[in-house]
Amino acid sequence: LVSGPPLRAVGALYAVASLIVVPLTYHRTAYSFTVGYGLSVAVVSLALLTSFPISFSAPSILALISLIYGLRLAAFIFVRECTVESKRKQFDNMDKMSILQRTPMALGASLLYAFMVSPALFALRGTLDAGSISKKVQLLSTTVSAFGVILESVADQHKYQVKRQSKEGKFAGPTTWPYTICRHPNYLGEILYWAGLFVAGSVSFGNSIVPWTCGVMGLLGILSIMLGSSSRLDGKQSKNYGDQPEYVEWKRKVTASVIPFLK
Repeated sequence: LVSGPPLRAVGALYAVASLIVVPLTYHRTAYSFTVGYGLSVAVVSLALLTSFPISFSAPSILALISLIYGLRLAAFIFVRECTVESKRKQFDNMDKMSILQRTPMALGASLLYAFMVSPALFALRGTLDAGSISKKVQLLSTTVSAFGVILESVADQHKYQVKRQSKEGKFAGPTTWPYTICRHPNYLGEILYWAGLFVAGSVSFGNSIVPWTCGVMGLLGILSIMLGSSSRLDGKQSKNYGDQPEYVEWKRKVTASVIPFLK
């Protein structure tokens, strides 16, 4: 991770992510993109923190943020599965896949997660001049990444509490707190986290094709997932609650699905 060709370093990230995602996917199919997703990001980040000298620099803080992000996400999803019947049933339905079917899915997901975290690796490997524009951009992007983690955490917890108290078939929101910014602020938080991580690392990419290829593919991958998920959720909510005044009024006021000010 610390030295050697960039491709070998990314391969090491892939190996670490696979060690987490593959066994968890064999245990529970949905874990490949839920609990396994969070834990793989956390363990890969921990591997980075233990491989490089720890300091108060932006790259070290970025890796620490990623560790916190992964642990928080994995714990939240696991608790939600254990306490929300509909989520447990959703996970149960996916367990019908055979081991052979789960294997390529787990390996593909592991590769995506390695690509997504790779900018943090190259931020740690790189050296930027103190006071340079690149250094300032890295610090600002790290701050954006941290804000994204906080936003997603608040939105997830708020939605979890509201949904647990709501009656099935009736729209209960959430419609307050971050849900006045856009209809899916948890997805917005995740996008900000990964976009911030990418930019913070990209200032250290230089002219090397491997960091740019892996980083861009990882960012485009998570953006596609987040925007696709929000679109599907919008459709599901419209189908389930489209005739309920509370939902209609909230959607009229909050026009942005994920990106504020964009419909």
